[in-house]
Amino acid sequence: MKIRKIYPPYLYAAHYKDDKLNIYRLTYKKLTDEAFLSDFFNRFQDRISDYLVSELGIERDETEEYQAEVNDRMIDIDEEITDLCNDIREGKAKDFGLYFEPHSSKDFRQSHEGGGRSEKYNTEYLPVKCWGSSKPSLVRIYAIELTRSCYIIIYGGIKICLDTNDCPDIGEDGNETVLEDEIRKRVIAVCDFLRTEGIIDPEGLEQYMEENYED
Repeated sequence: MKIRKIYPPYLYAAHYKDDKLNIYRLTYKKLTDEAFLSDFFNRFQDRISDYLVSELGIERDETEEYQAEVNDRMIDIDEEITDLCNDIREGKAKDFGLYFEPHSSKDFRQSHEGGGRSEKYNTEYLPVKCWGSSKPSLVRIYAIELTRSCYIIIYGGIKICLDTNDCPDIGEDGNETVLEDEIRKRVIAVCDFLRTEGIIDPEGLEQYMEENYED
């Protein structure tokens, strides 16, 4: 596994072994791909939560509407993240603010500057998520927070159930999997990598990138 730059020094992404692109680029490509979205909602339309049907006003069989919703939200999130990084760089914002939040109630920030630990995954790093400024959003981007101004994206997916343990996903092999299982795999893999490399803060990550990054 490697870490790739997205919008340095604020945003990075994991690049898993055998993947052609880093996970953020793969997520963007997947969640704006008509064929993938059609497959996903044709498979799982019956599992869309009552909450989403009510809040979005889209019936479960209106799969093309759900596809468009995911596509638009993913594009919006990418634009928002870019704008936030530019705002920090230009001094218009201190950090990402509340854009990312801990993934679960068992994940804790340890200071106002960000970073923390996770009892859920038994790690001294903080897993977080974002879904953009529009609610409710079908899209989730998952990351590890080193500080509120430095994140490593580890996964992204479509959330159609209230609990990620109940939420279906599609694995690399094209078969059905579970969103929480996919998140857990990435949290553990990335946290193990960071711990092995001794990366605990943005400075350590920048030093690692300087020593290991290849254009």
